[in-house]
Amino acid sequence: TASFDVNWLTMGPRVAEFEEKMAVRLGVKHAVAMTNGTVALDVAFKILGIAPGDEVICPAMTYIATASAISYQQAVPVFVDIERDSHNLDPARVEEAISPKTKAIVYIDYAGNPADLETLQALADEHNLILFQDAAQSLVGVYHDRELGAQTEISSMSFHMAKVMSSVEGGMIFTHNDAFAQEARIRRNQG
Repeated sequence: TASFDVNWLTMGPRVAEFEEKMAVRLGVKHAVAMTNGTVALDVAFKILGIAPGDEVICPAMTYIATASAISYQQAVPVFVDIERDSHNLDPARVEEAISPKTKAIVYIDYAGNPADLETLQALADEHNLILFQDAAQSLVGVYHDRELGAQTEISSMSFHMAKVMSSVEGGMIFTHNDAFAQEARIRRNQG
């Protein structure tokens, strides 16, 4: 027989403590725990209003969850090649891939190696696109003296067993936006 030393199985005080510590670590107002990194991506894309038919640029070399979560919105993943040295999204190729249907650019920080955020942000701003950080591999990487994982208005992270820090499963959404955080909490609790 199994026994539990505490009365919480899910969403208890330890989860709230984990959220608080991650928010402080990454310097964001809100950290919202999710079942896993894929769910975090899916919820974030819903919050951002990624809709059927939208095109979302993403790296050609990433875990399948990045493209799957785009597809969950009935949006179209547009795969863009990576830079040879950094293994991150190639901003020059991103610019070539932007079309009138493009709604967002999703980037990763491959193995904690920071992507070219300034160039990607400039492209997003120039074309009025959402820039989203899939920070599944970002934890403990550093960008301009700040830990990676929360460089965009909303970002997500994975704590899968293959990641730098694991909770065996689990994911998280990070944001400074109160409305985004509220919607993430509502969606994780059956909507």
